[in-house]
Amino acid sequence: MVLIKRISTSIIAFAVLLTLAGCTSFGSSILAEERVNYNTALQITNDEQLLLNLVRLRYLDSTAFIEVSSITAQSSFQSGIQGGRVPLPSISPMFGITGSLGYSTQPTLVYTPLQGEDFIRRLMSPLTLERLVLLYHSGWDIKRLFSLCLNEINEIHNIRGVPHPDSVPSREIHKFARIVELLGDLDARNGLDLLMETQPESAAPQYFLRILLNVLETSEAQSLTQLLDLQPDQTYYRLAYPSIQTEKAPNRDTISVQPRSLLGIMSFLSQWVDRPAHDHESDRINDGFYETPQSSNGGKPPGFPFSIKSQSERPDQAAVAVRYRNHWFFIDDADLGSKGTFSLLTQIFALQASAIPVTPPVLTLPLGR
Repeated sequence: MVLIKRISTSIIAFAVLLTLAGCTSFGSSILAEERVNYNTALQITNDEQLLLNLVRLRYLDSTAFIEVSSITAQSSFQSGIQGGRVPLPSISPMFGITGSLGYSTQPTLVYTPLQGEDFIRRLMSPLTLERLVLLYHSGWDIKRLFSLCLNEINEIHNIRGVPHPDSVPSREIHKFARIVELLGDLDARNGLDLLMETQPESAAPQYFLRILLNVLETSEAQSLTQLLDLQPDQTYYRLAYPSIQTEKAPNRDTISVQPRSLLGIMSFLSQWVDRPAHDHESDRINDGFYETPQSSNGGKPPGFPFSIKSQSERPDQAAVAVRYRNHWFFIDDADLGSKGTFSLLTQIFALQASAIPVTPPVLTLPLGR
């Protein structure tokens, strides 16, 4: 009898230790899983919000942004052990043990609307040359970057974000597209670079486009300098914002660029939202790029990699999708060009909309277990 008691006590002690060890292992695995789940949910909803606002701009509806400013979670573990004598026929009673282990989490999300003068100014302020250079050196190709982020280069205009009867002529749009195509060709040959130089006597940094010697005498480099009316056979051209001085006395070693604002970039991309037939026929959606007699594609820059499709049913293979006005709008998961452009947009949004002083949270949601 004493032996049975000792064995029972040892079994109970072992079960307690096993349960505690299980809690430790279980807790670390849950932490890893929950962090990934929150991260994934945040990334998906951020993409959906950005896509939703592109679709709203296509319909000329107002935009709205809400930030998840805080995620907190309360986690709890429950464990228990039960033991008792188990009567068995024909043999002595045995001691049985059962254990339980449980886990629960209760997240609390804090939503903050992005609004106010500071946020609107960031939406409407043009990108700086510094940020263009940073985006280029983060790996984005110059053709996509300039097509998306520039309104004009050396007074050659890109397509407007919102079309109207005074839109840029098709021939100028194609000239701009040819310029960025040439820049892309030189960049693909590792013959191009964007540089920032800070001089001790000047507080403001200077920016340059550099054409490397290995492509300097190519037909692409010669065509580029001719289209931009630059001094040929130079390796450095200064990048600058448009000014009255440069318009009065053009400098052939300077490239004048006018960047778009974040809102301008989003308006530009919204023109690639596919128009549902019913909404187009009922005039609920704008016509997109202004049609000109010289342009069969409505003035769209040739080869620009972006497309947002629409259909009535939820798409099966979508990188990101939202439902709006009884239709699904989405980017096809197999459309790598559109996914890349959308990813670039998310980075620009983070650059332009970051570090904004926000108002106190207006909505705090504790989610049920």
